Amino acid sequence: MRGAAATGVGAGSGESAGHLVRCADIAALSHLAGTEFTVTAPRAMRDGAVLRGRYLMTALRSGAVLHATDARDLHDLTSQVVHAEGVTLSLFLEGHANVQLGGRPFRFGPARTGEAEAALLVRAEPDLFVRKGQRGLRVRKVNVTIPADWLEQAQFEQMDRAGAVRRVSGEHLSSLRWQPSPRLLALAEQVLAVPPYGAFLRDLYVESRVMEMLFEAFSAVGDAGPPLERPRPRLKQRMWQVQDYLEAHLCDSLSLDAVAQEAGMSVTSLQRAFRATFGTTVFDHVRGRRLERARDALLTEGVSVTEAATIAGYTSAANFSTAFKRAFGMPPKAAR
Repeated sequence: MRGAAATGVGAGSGESAGHLVRCADIAALSHLAGTEFTVTAPRAMRDGAVLRGRYLMTALRSGAVLHATDARDLHDLTSQVVHAEGVTLSLFLEGHANVQLGGRPFRFGPARTGEAEAALLVRAEPDLFVRKGQRGLRVRKVNVTIPADWLEQAQFEQMDRAGAVRRVSGEHLSSLRWQPSPRLLALAEQVLAVPPYGAFLRDLYVESRVMEMLFEAFSAVGDAGPPLERPRPRLKQRMWQVQDYLEAHLCDSLSLDAVAQEAGMSVTSLQRAFRATFGTTVFDHVRGRRLERARDALLTEGVSVTEAATIAGYTSAANFSTAFKRAFGMPPKAAR
């Protein structure tokens, strides 16, 4: 493997207690993901440690790029990089990622603790990728990115008979999400816990697992697979207007009927289009934004936990604390 970080994935499946990943480590490997990597906030962390755990980014002999992480964010860090054309397979085993692509928000990762999510995302053109880390949040994920011309190679002709290649090589930022199979999860765990082989056997081990992961993923998203999330441009614009409406009414008591009426569509159509555009449901988005507002109030205004619960729309401080810890990896008192 070429370009692996020194704080890369090691043996064992538990959380690493000691590895610190510095911003400089990530920057040194960023050319594998794209160009123009930078930390936009906080700027003071450009040279400091940003993750604790295991981090690996490497180019495989096949041309794919592997990015595996089992780590906690040490800061509310915002970074960005311009991603090239390609298709990325993401397997989130724990935690989630709030990102933007081309200015559009996406949330990757399972909606509930103890679950996992698989996703394929298409980039038909270079686009700006922005990641917003959450201090204390543990993320266990495996990403595999393949370049735009990779799917055109002859070795994928047989796979394309199932329609997989046709389905994921279309519109820019179209995506597929599904519940990963036990085999796909097992392969991801193996990538996160590489046995202590020598360099040659380790490289073969990782490459073979990644290739099997891609086969499992593309087999799962053939013609009979999950629906392709590909909203029309006009519908996307309407969903961005819905998002603006939600942002302006976060403090109000919102109902799906009222939001759908504002959007001029049925509740079912609204839910389907909103998830296709932003990767989450309407109220998961609202809940997340209210929790972020409450966190900001705890961090910058010194409000009490009870006051923060009210900001987030919770009548029970205990329920708020549970939701806050699930979202940010720490109790509200720690953030305060």
